[in-house]
Amino acid sequence: MGNRSNIHADVILDSFNLSQNAFSTILLDAIQFFPQEIKKMQAESHGLLFGIKSNEILECDYVFPVGNVTKRAEDEVEPNSKIDNAINNARQILSTSRLIGTYHSHPYDKYFEHWADPSNMDVACAKYDDLPFMLIVAITRDGKKDKPLSLGYQLGNAYEFYHNQKADGHDLPITKPLTTDVQYIMGEFKKYRFEIRAYQYINDCLRDVNLYSSEAEMLMELLDQNIDIASLSPDQAFRLRKIEYNRRRLIGQKDGTVERERQNTEYHLQRLKGER
Repeated sequence: MGNRSNIHADVILDSFNLSQNAFSTILLDAIQFFPQEIKKMQAESHGLLFGIKSNEILECDYVFPVGNVTKRAEDEVEPNSKIDNAINNARQILSTSRLIGTYHSHPYDKYFEHWADPSNMDVACAKYDDLPFMLIVAITRDGKKDKPLSLGYQLGNAYEFYHNQKADGHDLPITKPLTTDVQYIMGEFKKYRFEIRAYQYINDCLRDVNLYSSEAEMLMELLDQNIDIASLSPDQAFRLRKIEYNRRRLIGQKDGTVERERQNTEYHLQRLKGER
């Protein structure tokens, strides 16, 4: 595919932020493509990530789902004309963001530790795509009753993942632990449990990157305040954009320099509570 990003492949970035509607689009896409039959667990969602580098954070402000179109053999990566056409078309229209990576889901019949780690084939695909970032959504449908949305950041051990030429595509890659922790997103919605992790492809490996989401943080604020999104009017929904923008400004900023954004967020939250 060639390098379509303005992010240098030899520069390690510490953080990745899903802004605007990127988080919800990726999650809803993973739910949409979750297989209805356990025997069809290979049905993955797939999409493209667009964004720009802001300070030391890569901000993904647009995602483009391309459907369950990727066919990957056990030991090779095959070009996909549908994805290539989508990329070429997007490059001619999207002027404020650059193609920075891909995302896909890992649907499973139950949760297990490291379920959002990349497979051996994921590492091979990252090398083939020649794009700096990959997001993986591990998801399972294990609930008997619908649950309201719950979200939170989690910390876990960070790793580097290298392609193992002696292993099959769905096997584990060569894994090397790092000395740092990494942040990721976990949550539940309806009957689904999910985990989203971010990786940077650099130095021939997929490396764990801290994942933030200003949109998810906005949703966390609403949950804390018992504000129901579905009940908001279009005029009230405008305040959500203000809150998400403030959360975006807060990510990566030092304490003491963001008081205006904190106050503005609190103002809109209080207005939403008072308008119910």
